[in-house]
Amino acid sequence: MKAINLLVIGKSSLLAKCLKNNSKIQSIKFISYKEIKKINLNNYTHIINFSIDPKNFFKEYHLINKIDEKICNLIQNKNCIYIFPSSRLVYLKSKKNIYGRNKKKTENKIIRLKKKYLILRISTLLTFDTSQRNLFICKALRSLKRKGLIELDISKNTYKDFITSDVFVKILDNLIVKNITGIYNLSSNIPIKINDIFKNIIKGKGGGEIVYGKIIKNNHSFQLNNNKLLKKIRFKITKKDILNYCVKLGKQLNA
Repeated sequence: MKAINLLVIGKSSLLAKCLKNNSKIQSIKFISYKEIKKINLNNYTHIINFSIDPKNFFKEYHLINKIDEKICNLIQNKNCIYIFPSSRLVYLKSKKNIYGRNKKKTENKIIRLKKKYLILRISTLLTFDTSQRNLFICKALRSLKRKGLIELDISKNTYKDFITSDVFVKILDNLIVKNITGIYNLSSNIPIKINDIFKNIIKGKGGGEIVYGKIIKNNHSFQLNNNKLLKKIRFKITKKDILNYCVKLGKQLNA
């Protein structure tokens, strides 16, 4: 079997950070998208792109910089697997869900351009990051660190399907090592109330509060089925594991 040689595009992204801190793969090169012209793409068995045009969040597909399409055109005839981190939002039917529609259109383009691909529809990621990124966990940790509180604008009974960064990378590593291709939901398949996530982060920090603002009426609960993924690789994560991980995130805020 050919040795795994992984190219990661988008070295400053949150997912690249998770991979760098947790991956067991020996040969990984991290680059920015701007550096791709300097790289011999024939050297890699797997290429994953974490870079994204910010306009994906608020502009329709025809108005964005189609980075994944450009990369796939470069590697269309190369014998490597292209890995695309998609989102659970591809399942959300809403006129306001521009990001989800763009992800789905990008998936379709990759399928047309590349024979060997791995598309991962990722649930809500839990990791330690207090940057200005407009992501669920970043906003919560940043607010708790700076203000001593986490603001919640959805019902306390809202649940989501969370995946911790270490388990996310463990799954990704296994998919890469086994040369798995196709489309999979990458999730824990465990519904946990957001209120419980926040309470355990606050518990780890040793103080803080949850502040309830004006509640958005729409139902924001979701759970992804990961049965297809489990037929390819085995991994285990429990609700207790996830909540204990949240306690650790809270403790890291005190460092």
